[in-house]
Amino acid sequence: MTRLRSILLGASAAVFTASAAIAADPIEFDVEGEISAVAGVVDGDAAADVNGEVLVKGSTILDNGIEVGAVFSARLDADQPRQIFAGGRYSSLLIGGPRGIAPMGSDAYLQGASGYIKGPFGQVILGRDQGVARRLAVTAPTIFSAANVNDWQTDLSGLNDIHTVNDLTGYASKFTYMPPANFLGGVLGGLQLGVSYSPSLQNCGDRLCAPQSGFIITPDGTMLTETARWDDGFEAALYYQQGIGTGTNRLYIGLGASYLTADQDFLAASASPVFDDYEAYSLGLNLAYRGITLGGSVKTTNAGLAAIGDDGYLAFDAGITFRSGEDKGDVAVMLAVGQSEATAIGPNPLDPTLFRDTRTAQAGFSYVVSRGVTVGAAAQYVESEKPITEGGPEEAATVVIESSIKF
Repeated sequence: MTRLRSILLGASAAVFTASAAIAADPIEFDVEGEISAVAGVVDGDAAADVNGEVLVKGSTILDNGIEVGAVFSARLDADQPRQIFAGGRYSSLLIGGPRGIAPMGSDAYLQGASGYIKGPFGQVILGRDQGVARRLAVTAPTIFSAANVNDWQTDLSGLNDIHTVNDLTGYASKFTYMPPANFLGGVLGGLQLGVSYSPSLQNCGDRLCAPQSGFIITPDGTMLTETARWDDGFEAALYYQQGIGTGTNRLYIGLGASYLTADQDFLAASASPVFDDYEAYSLGLNLAYRGITLGGSVKTTNAGLAAIGDDGYLAFDAGITFRSGEDKGDVAVMLAVGQSEATAIGPNPLDPTLFRDTRTAQAGFSYVVSRGVTVGAAAQYVESEKPITEGGPEEAATVVIESSIKF
C-alpha cells in the first residue's frame, strides 16, 4: 500500500500545482459556523456544555471552469473523545482516527484542513477532512444541534453509547473522490457516490490519534495491555434522494449507506492475535412529507476485535420530527429512541462476557427566535447495562435546555 499512497499524494499535488498556474477569478471567502449551549439537570445534579464550530472556505473559478479551493475548520468541544469511535463510545477497546490537532488538555482544536478541485469530473478532496461515510450519512431526524440520541455533541448523562455514523477514520489525512451528483442523468433520482482512502489513522502524534491502548483478560483473569493501530482505511458510501408525487405534497425518500474497512497493524511483535481488520456497515433511511420527517439508521461492526467475530457492536436509532418552518416564530417537536449492544471481549471463565448494552429515549421541542437562532428543551432517559465487575447497571434521567446559533 505504500506505493499506492505515494501515487495518490503525488498525483493530487500535481493537479493542484497545475491548476494554480492557470489564470482564475478573484478568490472568494465564505465563513459559516454554529454555536450551541446546553444546560440541564441529570438526576438532580446541574450540568452544562458549550460547543462551537467555525468553517472557513476560500475558492476561485479557473478560466477552464474548474473550481479550486481550500477549507479549514476549527471546533470547541470537551465532550467528544480524542479519537473517533471504533464501536460505541464506551464499548470499544480501540478507537480510530483523530478528532483534530490540539494540545492534550485543550477543548479547542483544528478539526480539518483540506484542498479540493471540483469540475465536470466530480470533486477531489485531499487533506484532513471527514470521509464520505460521514459526509453522506443518514440518521434519525432531530431538531437539536448537540443533545441527540445518536451522533451527539453533548451527553450530560455520560452514559450514551449509541453511535451509527460510520466515521472511524475521523479527520485523519485522506484522499476523497466523488463523481458529479446525478451523473447517471437523474434516471434513478438524486444519487451521490463517493470513496475515501486514509493511508494512516496515526498522523498527529502523541495520544491525539490512534494508536490507543486496549486491554484483554486472559482465561486466568490476568489483565494485559496491548497496543495496536489501523492503517489503510477505505470507505465507500452513497446517498440517494427521490421525490414521489407532484407539487407541495411530495413524499421525499433519503437513503444513505456506507462500508468502511481498515487494516490492523500490531505495534509490538509479541502482541497476541486479539485484534483484527476493522469492518463496519451503516444504513440510514428518512421519509419526509411536508413538515414531518420519519427515519432511522443502523450500524454493525466487529470493532476491530478478532475474538468476537462479526458481533462486536450493533446500534440503531429511530425518530420522528415535525417542523412548522425555519422562520421566526416557527416551532418543532421530536421523539427518538436508540439502542446499542456491544460485546467487548469474551467468553472468559472469570468474567463470561464483557458487554455494554444501552437504551435511550428522548422527546423535545424547539422555537425559532429568529432566522438561525433556536431555543429548545428536551427530556432524555438513558439506561446502560454492563457486568457487575465493571459497575453494574446505570441509568440517568436528564432535562436540558439548548440554544443554538447558526451563521
